[in-house]
Amino acid sequence: MGQKLEIGKFLSLKQQELNAEDTDFEKLEVCTQSIHRWLQYCEYHYICLVDASEEGGLRLDRISNPGYRRAGETVPLRYVYEAHIAAFLNSLHALLDSFPYLLNLFIPVDKPDSMGIKWNENFINKYKSMCFYDELMDFMLDCTFNKVKGYVNTIKHKHLIRISNKWDHLEFETYRYKQPYRDKQGKVIFRPEVVAGEDVLPFIEACHGELIPKLFNLGNSILHFKGSRLANDP
Repeated sequence: MGQKLEIGKFLSLKQQELNAEDTDFEKLEVCTQSIHRWLQYCEYHYICLVDASEEGGLRLDRISNPGYRRAGETVPLRYVYEAHIAAFLNSLHALLDSFPYLLNLFIPVDKPDSMGIKWNENFINKYKSMCFYDELMDFMLDCTFNKVKGYVNTIKHKHLIRISNKWDHLEFETYRYKQPYRDKQGKVIFRPEVVAGEDVLPFIEACHGELIPKLFNLGNSILHFKGSRLANDP
């Protein structure tokens, strides 16, 4: 995850606005702190998951009864890797879902506590005149992002998704998600998709190494837009 997001720049640029209200600035400050913390949680659980899913441990996990427990651990290895998968994706989902709230505080198009501030077409289209709009829409349509949403919504509202130990790697069993795409008229519609037997670690690596940097790129485009606009204001 080489790409960086200058999260503090959201605050410094907001301070330059003469009409920025103190209450909105405080909310933005808390939001940026939360995003930074969610990123740290993601990094922690990612590192722990990579460690817990090494082939040697997975083989011992398969052959041990009642379950292989590493030295110093209080629970079997299965609980360790399952917990870090769920925790990484939950933290990532929280990070991603807070971004529209951050955006609206930074470049307001709605009331700060509006229920409509989320990853949907109506909210995204309020930024249609801005140069980062295509990036914003592209992120909402991203397949990996929507798999994350589908996974987290399933374990949050229905049940845990089983993880299968295949001796040398881990696989998700089945879960469903809704993939948005644009029809010929440009309207966002959804089609149901099924994830079955996907290798866990490459998916988590794609989230860590591609999806999070993609969010950073989007954030930096928004910062550039705001900075340029402030620089051109009389």
